[in-house]
Amino acid sequence: MASFHIHLAVGKRYYEKHNNIYNVEEFYRGIIAPDLVTDKKISHYSGEKRNKENIFEYLANKVLLNKFLEHEKIDTDYQKGVFVHLITDYLFFNDFFDVEYLKNISYEEFCIDLYDSYDKTNQYLIEKYQIDDSKFKEQMNQNIKKDNEEKKTVNKHGRNILPFEKLDEFIEKVSSIDIEQYEEKIRKNNKNVLPY
Repeated sequence: MASFHIHLAVGKRYYEKHNNIYNVEEFYRGIIAPDLVTDKKISHYSGEKRNKENIFEYLANKVLLNKFLEHEKIDTDYQKGVFVHLITDYLFFNDFFDVEYLKNISYEEFCIDLYDSYDKTNQYLIEKYQIDDSKFKEQMNQNIKKDNEEKKTVNKHGRNILPFEKLDEFIEKVSSIDIEQYEEKIRKNNKNVLPY
């Protein structure tokens, strides 16, 4: 999943660009909620077991936006936050990474590179987007520690696969999405589709 700080940056920029959020606290709670649960397969609607040997297929199905929309309505600021979170994760895994990089790496190596990259980009994101993560810090730190242990990335160093400039472009692109139009497009196709 995208890091907490990527989600908070997207959420902040989304709030700044759109006038459809009325309770910003609830929106931010929704922005981070899917990553604070024990079973992220449930909160990201991916449920089924996937083969990690085929990294493209695995990443393509980490978030199923159409399954989320089958069960939920985007009628509160909290739900808008959850939806923006899921959109961010879907696009992060299906539109951000270089295809050649993914062709030549195992899932385990990808996790090491990704979590090491989070460590290298979090402070940059906090400063650039003036993110106040104090309300969620304890929960985020517990979750990060658990994820690192589960993915066996503790004390392993990889390469930075999240260059600042590309990350900024991604945050601007995702935060510009009209979520009502995107919801309609997903419902019409009844599957994950790119918003553009």
